[in-house]
Amino acid sequence: MKIKVLKIEDFLADKVTILELLIETYVTNLNVSKEQSTILCTEKINLIPDYINQQNAILIGAYEGEILAGFLWLYKHNYFGEMRLHINQIIVDKRFRGKSVGNQLMKEAERVAKQYEIKIIDLFVSETNLKAINMYDSIGYTTERRYMKKVL
Repeated sequence: MKIKVLKIEDFLADKVTILELLIETYVTNLNVSKEQSTILCTEKINLIPDYINQQNAILIGAYEGEILAGFLWLYKHNYFGEMRLHINQIIVDKRFRGKSVGNQLMKEAERVAKQYEIKIIDLFVSETNLKAINMYDSIGYTTERRYMKKVL
């Protein structure tokens, strides 16, 4: 498995695969319809080249040969005066789950954070995504805040 920070050319070469993975994740984890997911994800993915050029987004890919097995999308943000990296998305193709791809992507994110002298990486995870929660727990992530809602 090769893990690397994606350049714009890499992103463009794998844009369709990334879009498919994003749509699947929105449908599965966010309970959004496929139609709405497609619209939202297409809008997001079309902004990524600009984000990369502005150095606001960092994409990390995991490759098995030429196949994109998973990707992680980070961005820098200021959290009450402290610079952090936020994991916007981490998605592993179903065919590669259970093979430590997510762990490898997270390790590369930590390497990137150190490169930028950033000491904290944060993320949101759905309460129902137990596999992801277990992975984050196993690599040292802790709950800082809890996002709650009430359906009226």
